[in-house]
Amino acid sequence: MIMQKYLKDFSEKLFQDLKSDEQLGLILHSEESTFIRFNKSLVRQNSTVNQHEITLQFHKDQRFSKMRLNLSLDLNNDLQNARTLLTDARIQLPQIDPHPQFFKLTNNGQSEITKKIERLSDEEIPQLINQVFSDRDLAGLWCSGPMRRASVNSEGQFHFFESDNFFFDYSIYNGPLAAKGYYASEKFNEKDFTTQAQDTKNKLSLLSRPQQKIARGQYKVYLEPMAVAEIVESLAYGSLSQGAFNSGYAPLKKLKNKELLFSEKFDLYEDFNLGYVPLFNSAGEISEPKVELIKKGQLESLLISTETAQEYNLKSNQADASEQARSLTLASGSLKQADSLKKLGQGLYLSNLHYINYSDIQTARMTGMTRFACFWVENGEIQGPIQDLRFDESLYNIFGSNLVDLTEESSVYLSTSTYLKRSLGALKVPGALINNFNFTL
Repeated sequence: MIMQKYLKDFSEKLFQDLKSDEQLGLILHSEESTFIRFNKSLVRQNSTVNQHEITLQFHKDQRFSKMRLNLSLDLNNDLQNARTLLTDARIQLPQIDPHPQFFKLTNNGQSEITKKIERLSDEEIPQLINQVFSDRDLAGLWCSGPMRRASVNSEGQFHFFESDNFFFDYSIYNGPLAAKGYYASEKFNEKDFTTQAQDTKNKLSLLSRPQQKIARGQYKVYLEPMAVAEIVESLAYGSLSQGAFNSGYAPLKKLKNKELLFSEKFDLYEDFNLGYVPLFNSAGEISEPKVELIKKGQLESLLISTETAQEYNLKSNQADASEQARSLTLASGSLKQADSLKKLGQGLYLSNLHYINYSDIQTARMTGMTRFACFWVENGEIQGPIQDLRFDESLYNIFGSNLVDLTEESSVYLSTSTYLKRSLGALKVPGALINNFNFTL
């Protein structure tokens, strides 16, 4: 409530300085974060970061300018700094060309949402982690604390969102061998936490079995949700953007043109009902709670921002200006996770992937590496860990003709990006059973 009131006071006073032909939008990023880093299951670094950044978007004469300001929460000081930026913008704006994506700010209404997550305190978490992993060499990061987003403009709009998210991202080691774990939830449940921890320990134990040498080639694979999340997250950055598509970055061109399709079992959508990100974008536009992107294997829509809609005469679906997915859900299937090994039969059980990027954008081919607790399976039983493998495979195969099924159970992964500032974002994905997955070396 303190930040909401401060933002209202700050914006009201700043908007009073505008001339009749000027508009101003304010985008707030605010966080009060706790970071606890662990090594050998003990706390090695405990720090807090309180930062409040506001982006000023100044609109006038078919032009706009963006400026950033770190708030001190001293109202007079912050107003003085913001007014200096506005003065500079007024001088500089006439020197630039009219912008093809210019749009006038409008009042998209008002909303104020504050979500309090039920969890242990930051003082209690280290003791629990030390207790659960006292028998293992753990390295990891606990991150928690309120994050806030707001979009306010001079036309009367005021949208404010706050959520007290947390995640624990970690690995446990046995010499050079490692298994990776992750825990996040809307409500911290100690039983679920310890169950997930035990699952990671079990994988680490399996790594002590004799290593299996696997030749390059095509194999049936089971991807755990964490591995699926790595692929879907890579797909989310630019591949679903209408603006990027129109500029020539078009890995899904064949899908859009219906030259190739994904499996009918593949449904991908922006799902704001997950509740981890606000329904409004940076411009304050309100999205539908569910935006269908790929339905039954066919492309329904790309993410279209107001800027892109303005430039290409399209209809916006209220995507953010970056046109990156913010809250993706891949719909679940009918495979029970407990049956994954049996249904796999013989092939590769992959817990985690990394270093994923496109090897051929035009054919949507992705390459990446296996990582952390990946195993060779025969007769539905894990035989032992594999050496690192590189895959190179088209999304049209992974999520198309070779997709056998997706699991009934899904897992949620919050963004672990903390570079400069914590990021809001979420993925909800199931595991996947896939035929003829191609490994090149």
